[in-house]
Amino acid sequence: MRATGKRTSLASYTWGGWGGQNDLTQFRNVFEPDAGIFSPGYPLAPPEREKVRLWDFPVGYNTIYTPRSYEPIGFDELRALAECHDITRLAIETRKDQIEKLDWTIKSRNEKSPRADAGSRINRLTEFWRSPDGEQPFATWLREALEDVLVLDAAAFEVRRNRGGDIIGLDIVDGSTIKVLLDNTGRRPRPPAPAYEQIIHGRPWRLLTSDELMYLPRNRRPHKAYGFSPVEQIVTTVNIGLRRQAMQLQHFTEGNVPPGLLNAPDGWSPEQIRQFQEWFDSVLAGNTGNRTRLLWGPGGAKYQAFKEAPYKDDFDEWLARIVCYAFSLPPTAFTPQVNRATAQTAQEAALEEGLAPLLGWVKRLVDGVIQTRMGHNDLEFAWSNTRPTDPKDQAMILGSYVKDGIYTLNEARDILGMRPVAGGDEPMFLTAQGPVMLSDAGGRNPNPAAG
Repeated sequence: MRATGKRTSLASYTWGGWGGQNDLTQFRNVFEPDAGIFSPGYPLAPPEREKVRLWDFPVGYNTIYTPRSYEPIGFDELRALAECHDITRLAIETRKDQIEKLDWTIKSRNEKSPRADAGSRINRLTEFWRSPDGEQPFATWLREALEDVLVLDAAAFEVRRNRGGDIIGLDIVDGSTIKVLLDNTGRRPRPPAPAYEQIIHGRPWRLLTSDELMYLPRNRRPHKAYGFSPVEQIVTTVNIGLRRQAMQLQHFTEGNVPPGLLNAPDGWSPEQIRQFQEWFDSVLAGNTGNRTRLLWGPGGAKYQAFKEAPYKDDFDEWLARIVCYAFSLPPTAFTPQVNRATAQTAQEAALEEGLAPLLGWVKRLVDGVIQTRMGHNDLEFAWSNTRPTDPKDQAMILGSYVKDGIYTLNEARDILGMRPVAGGDEPMFLTAQGPVMLSDAGGRNPNPAAG
């Protein structure tokens, strides 16, 4: 029964699973308007048997085929802002560089008891991910994907399969061409229904299911269909920065304020002033040597210096701090020098706050393909050397591990890239009397006096 403006009879209405005499009594106890003055009253009767909507999407959402049509800022504007603002672009490229230098591996999720064929499957998967699209190496392919993650938060990948249905490639698709479709509850339609629509040159191009296209925004929100990228989060700051850059550029290209103004002596005619200006320019313009010499001027001439506008001030530093904060980068490159300990602390915080979530997003992407789409549930993607260690700290850590019997000597040498040594495969720990093999310690009597 639908709301009509009149009070709905409790005896003839079932609401949200309420029904029967017991439920009806409970309904009256909760919503009875005559229980007292200023009562909340009965709720308006919603349509029966309606499914919960994930969010209040606009009516006819799928018929407007322009991507981000209901958002205040489109994909093209976000790309333009990220490409034109220097500091924002540098922050994006820095994040790409940090991830590109890291190594990765495919390993078993249960390394203690892997499946018998895990090694061969790991080798095949490693070979696949060395060039996911069959053309670019993994690092280059990932940089291209991270561009849409950091600028648009609309990373999209076409899943290429062979005739047998096996995945043979993941091609990066421009996320700005993908329109997200919704079902009548606001959810992503499941195959065989299309979940996405590609828009090319302003017209619908192709409908795609979630089996054909992977669409992976990193920062989704419950009331939006699209992600929320770092660039979109600082749109106002980037706009201000662009205008600030334009003003600074115009100072050098179109500005008409000279370093100073020379007043001619009294009684000079405009023609005399023009002739002196031409002579003055011919002597000094482009001649850095003459500019350092003493120049005699006509009697009565007076020079008035102008105050030079600052090229950089605290406001520029503030803009740089906001951009770096949005990408979880330390602003040390754009701020006055700090001591080494403070800079190192800022660098570690940036690694934890910004780089780690991006690494997690990449791992979820690769694991989703390996485990869900390829069926290797026992294998996973893992980053190596995600936190490079100082050589001195690494030596102290490895030395402690070897002394405590956690690592064998050869395991520690392998981490350092050194060759194994004879007798170094057995764990030991260091005592006051010298090194003791772990196997010998297990067979000793802890209390020799007891016999």
